Amino acid sequence: MRKYVKKRYLNQSGVALVAALLVTAILLTLVTDFTYRMYIGSSRAGILKDSVRAGALATDGVVLAKAGLEELLRRDGNLVMDRDGLVFSQPAGEGLSVEIRAVDEAGKLSMKAVYPLTGLSDPRVEKPLRKLVKDLKLEDALVDSMADWIDNDDVPRPGGAEVHQYGSGPRPYKPRNNHLEALDELLLVKGFKPDVFMAVSRYLTPYGADGLVNINTAPKEVLAALSDEMTGELADRVIKKRKEAPFRDRSDIMKVPGFERVGFGLQDRITTVSRTYRVFSRATAGESVREVEAVIQLGGGVLYWRET
Repeated sequence: MRKYVKKRYLNQSGVALVAALLVTAILLTLVTDFTYRMYIGSSRAGILKDSVRAGALATDGVVLAKAGLEELLRRDGNLVMDRDGLVFSQPAGEGLSVEIRAVDEAGKLSMKAVYPLTGLSDPRVEKPLRKLVKDLKLEDALVDSMADWIDNDDVPRPGGAEVHQYGSGPRPYKPRNNHLEALDELLLVKGFKPDVFMAVSRYLTPYGADGLVNINTAPKEVLAALSDEMTGELADRVIKKRKEAPFRDRSDIMKVPGFERVGFGLQDRITTVSRTYRVFSRATAGESVREVEAVIQLGGGVLYWRET
């Protein structure tokens, strides 16, 4: 029996190692080609200022990330990520380097799915949002503020705010009364001070109308928020299981120890695939640094773009 358990453990470890090596090999292949093209391009454009070269490199980093994700998903549609996403960096010619990180938006709780414009919340998605806020030891009123910002009426919820509250400050403005166009728009919402925004931003997304959370990529905090019965220990078991092998179907969560009952109630809240990713690309040319943050939809277009 011990030999069987040991052999099984080694097999599982082998699967995880092969998967990790596959990801590394694909990214390195793409980066090598990318590096060559950037080196040739930068050599021809050597007279350009370093800031321009860094900007071009950061932009191309998003292109590289998109190509890498498409290739990875072509080989296996169930991509596993840790809490930091896929991270890699590479020199791109003399004095040039690029660091790229890609995070799955489906591994977060969707603000778009919680509140339709009518203001009638979807309990299936709202409860996890409130549990997340509670687990992070933040004020529950934040959820009301978010709902009021999105809905198209002017009646504030108990902890929320509407046009009157936003219009009475030193710099009056109106709530959007629509879905958020970008995540950092939360900084305009009542209660979302910079420290609060930093605490919740990595767990929320303004995309994903279906509200399904990818259990192959969601961080522990999001997994633990999916149900009142979920604990940090159960979330850790999900993460451990997906490191051994990706979840291929939402019903696979029933195979995780302790999920015989809670897993059944999660079937309409989870998925194992995604097509929307947030990419952070940071490029250096000489002493100049440029960054691009973009949300890309594989097989589609760019949903968000910000350069600094």
